[in-house]
Amino acid sequence: MQLVFGAVEIPGRFGCIFLLQWFGRKKCQGCFLLLGGAMCLIISGIPKDLPVVVTMLAVIGKFAIAASFSTSYVYSAELFPTVLRQTSLGLCSMSARVGGIISPLIGLLDKYYPAIPMVIFGSTPLIGGILCFLLPETCGKELQDHTEPAVASQR
Repeated sequence: MQLVFGAVEIPGRFGCIFLLQWFGRKKCQGCFLLLGGAMCLIISGIPKDLPVVVTMLAVIGKFAIAASFSTSYVYSAELFPTVLRQTSLGLCSMSARVGGIISPLIGLLDKYYPAIPMVIFGSTPLIGGILCFLLPETCGKELQDHTEPAVASQR
């Protein structure tokens, strides 16, 4: 089973290279997060006696989250102006690592109610995916050099 979860990352990571060029960063990142979060929330409602369905949904969710992870580094590098880019990427990377550190603790919440971890793991990317659509699109645009808006520099 672990082989399947590891193997699904390969098309997820390579596929996002082409999808980023075709659809843009914002749409890809938002849709990947929404798909991954939706799979987690759907899994929490599937009965335990349907393990094949749970596994299939988990593989789809893993694909989406792997693609989202690859997209996040490209998108966050393009979102921040040059003077803040290095610090901002470090902050984004650190935040991702903090999430990885606390995820086993969230998994422990299943002893209180089995669906709690999947609801948390599903709602977090759903919120992130919705908020992602509020960010600007960076595909095909020049990288911002300064923190001032582009309109102010044209005066």
